[in-house]
Amino acid sequence: MSSTERKRGAVVYVHGLGGSPDEAKYYEELFPHKKVIGFDYKSTTPWEAKEEFGFNFKSLKNKYGELYLIANSIGAYFSINAGIDGYIEKAYFISPVTDMEEIIVGIMKSSGVTEDELKEKGVIKTPSGADLSWEYLLYVRDNPIKWNAPSEILYGSADKLIPFETVKKFATGNNARLTVMEGGEHWFHTDEQMLFLNKWIKDDLKRGLVMNKLIGYCGLDCGTCEARIATANNDDELRVKVAKLWSELNGVEITPGMINCSGCRVDGVKTPFCDSLCAIRKCAMAKKFETCGDCSEMKNCEKLAMITGNNEEALKRLLAAGNG
Repeated sequence: MSSTERKRGAVVYVHGLGGSPDEAKYYEELFPHKKVIGFDYKSTTPWEAKEEFGFNFKSLKNKYGELYLIANSIGAYFSINAGIDGYIEKAYFISPVTDMEEIIVGIMKSSGVTEDELKEKGVIKTPSGADLSWEYLLYVRDNPIKWNAPSEILYGSADKLIPFETVKKFATGNNARLTVMEGGEHWFHTDEQMLFLNKWIKDDLKRGLVMNKLIGYCGLDCGTCEARIATANNDDELRVKVAKLWSELNGVEITPGMINCSGCRVDGVKTPFCDSLCAIRKCAMAKKFETCGDCSEMKNCEKLAMITGNNEEALKRLLAAGNG
């Protein structure tokens, strides 16, 4: 695997009951800057999943560096229970099962099965075809789920499997942002529901870009700019080095005193170029855009192409979260 592939990271999709890892292909357009992987897990119980998910996600983390998780229904429960949150940069949970005991008890009640009966028989097949397992019930009671990775949750108000209060309680207790689609179902599948899901993910990606103020209007990362590093550390030696390099590259005299910049979109001092000469910054500010990703003309902009034509990562940042 190339270092470039590792740098861009991966999005891992975990399907729900009856789903398929092939569903991951849907998310490739939403994450063009990442490797999208459908996780073909074999586990049918949370204790099996804990081992299988733990091993595989550790391997994926080592391979791709940054991991993002999209998990659906019981796939979300298996992921959360597996304790893989330490490997995850950001999780997107769609109709997540967050209280398995509640679901099992509900099936028991609707099927007229008591705890004593289940304990005695071990496994009981219900009229709906689902198997009730005493071992499964004991496991979920003895292993409460915990999750610490930053997360977004999408829930449909017409979800007949998971009560709203259940998913709200999980979101509140685990510092996750909860988004509710009115009329949305447990299984997001209609055109309207998928458009809502798309916007949910795109809005979060854009929010992340906007919140990272060190990403410039053009998509460049000001956090890696030596002028900003010199300013942040008050490093005169680095200022001299940068001034010499930039003078040679641009064919104009740039003095060490000009090497002071807090960042393109951050309040504070700017280099003379960033402050008043950068056509991209002036254009985006005039249009009141957060970044060039907000601009519908982004892909055909000659000014922006001078940056993105030579910096694929800058373009990917803008494409990932913008409307262009």
